[in-house]
Amino acid sequence: MGCLDDPGEETTPFTATATSVTSATAGSTTTTGSGGSVGTTETATTTSPVTGSDSGSTTEVASGCGDGIVQGDEECDDGPENDDAAVCTSSCVRNVCGDGLLLDGVEECDDGDTNDDAAPCTSACRVNVCGDGLALEGVEECDDGDANDDGAACTSTCEVNVCGDGLVLEGVEECDDGGQFVDGGDGCSATCTREQVVFATLDAFTGDLGGALGADEHCLEAGTDSIALPWPELNNTTFRAWIADPDCPLAKRLPQEARPYVRVDGELIAEDWSALVSGGLAPGAMQMNEYGLVIEEIWGFRVWSAIAGDGVILDDAASKTCNFWTLGGDSFFGALGMANAGDSAWTRALAGEEDLVQGCHEEARLYCVQISCDEHPEFCEPGYCAP
Repeated sequence: MGCLDDPGEETTPFTATATSVTSATAGSTTTTGSGGSVGTTETATTTSPVTGSDSGSTTEVASGCGDGIVQGDEECDDGPENDDAAVCTSSCVRNVCGDGLLLDGVEECDDGDTNDDAAPCTSACRVNVCGDGLALEGVEECDDGDANDDGAACTSTCEVNVCGDGLVLEGVEECDDGGQFVDGGDGCSATCTREQVVFATLDAFTGDLGGALGADEHCLEAGTDSIALPWPELNNTTFRAWIADPDCPLAKRLPQEARPYVRVDGELIAEDWSALVSGGLAPGAMQMNEYGLVIEEIWGFRVWSAIAGDGVILDDAASKTCNFWTLGGDSFFGALGMANAGDSAWTRALAGEEDLVQGCHEEARLYCVQISCDEHPEFCEPGYCAP
């Protein structure tokens, strides 16, 4: 009979073996014994190993700006796309207007703390240009944006529209000739109000003028050719002759202006129409031609007229107008004014008690009066006679 404790049988002693399993998360090691007992031992780690392939290799990922992970005090992190011209800068801060970094495709400029709506780079990171509504200090005098216009208070070049700049400020200036004549004398006064230029022509003509209409054409040609007058070519004006017309009284041939009548040099002839026909002009007031030259020769003072000092046609005009300026023979006569004379003699000169006349074959000058076609378009029509 055998015995359980037979010393003759070989026995295998029980030995506990431990298997160590390392988890993917650092910090602990679990030990399992074959006898069923389990033990846990804490371990210290400083990195986070990531299990790779079956070979058991691991890769460590370094932290910091540029890794594509927003962490810590980073505002953004686009990894290798971080750039000082990109949405996320190289320092992982968002690229915004005012940081001094130009955001490509979004900002036109960025001068950092100096961005200002009066500076070259505005507070919206846009280049400050004329027409944006922001006045660039030291460069633009003004900027009203879409309202900028050469007829407005702020011009298309962002300059304040002032008298003398050659641009008419609508509702304020009546004209602006760019200061060609500081004191006026070219149809626009020094304060940019219209004035009526009057001159005696450089050229002289026989009494056969082609009628009053032909006399007007001589005046228009003289005013257009003059180097002293930018009108009418640039400013929509014309000239009409101060001369007797059987079909139209002078007061209906010319508008009766409430404006000054001046010479080409800007010297005042008369304050207005009433003063012009008052018979009280100063001597020599009409003694200047369209080139601004004073008429000196005695014979050249003579001007075809047949108009009295009050602007009314002379009696018996047919015998004193070279048959109303259509005949140039020596048996016909025309009444004269004297450009160097004052009072009424500038338009009606006398020889004793009679009107001063000369043969129609002889030559005399014409008085020409400027008319604004903007204000009086009807008077700029050839042959017009006011009702």
